[in-house]
Amino acid sequence: MRRLPFGVAIITLCGLSGSLYGGVILSENFDELTQQLSATSVGAFSTINGTNVDIVGASFGLCAAPESDICIDLNGTNGDPAGQLESNMEFEAGTYLLSFDLIGSQRGPTDSTTVTFGNYDQEFTLASGDDSSGIVVNQLVTLSSPGFLLFTSDQGGNVGNLLDNVVVSTPNSAVPEPASALPLGFAMLAGIFVVARKSRTHFCEPPAQADK
Repeated sequence: MRRLPFGVAIITLCGLSGSLYGGVILSENFDELTQQLSATSVGAFSTINGTNVDIVGASFGLCAAPESDICIDLNGTNGDPAGQLESNMEFEAGTYLLSFDLIGSQRGPTDSTTVTFGNYDQEFTLASGDDSSGIVVNQLVTLSSPGFLLFTSDQGGNVGNLLDNVVVSTPNSAVPEPASALPLGFAMLAGIFVVARKSRTHFCEPPAQADK
């Protein structure tokens, strides 16, 4: 059987990875941000209408699973804290897949958040410890005209629901579940190393000596 050269195998793996994760238009987990109260610029999002949000992390003890590292408290601090968090990107008319993690405040109150994107207009009322009702994966959304993705806190005060892991992608490239994508990647890598090892053994063998 013909072996793939090592370089071609690497390119094949990279192409597979691209096909698994390709088509992602917006991906924001907020982990590159620094914790801050009363924030108005939040990675790929900004607050609108004079509102603000809080960028919170480990020291606040709020980003419970499935959130991690840094997440966004949709109710900020001071001024008008009922955050209205809008994507910086305006999306063209078309069909998209929307994913995000929205969990309860983890601090006692029940809070409500509305997510608006094209024909998707959903209100999430989450108890403090609710870490599942607001998890949305690959929700099919249609924009009949250009528009923005908007997360709106529906209640005042400085305690709100928590947002993380926002992804907008194209319908032909659903966001893969890590549990299914990683084993495939590792299997491919293992195969590549086996091929590479055999190739090195083959090419390093000394030439056969001619009979005298």
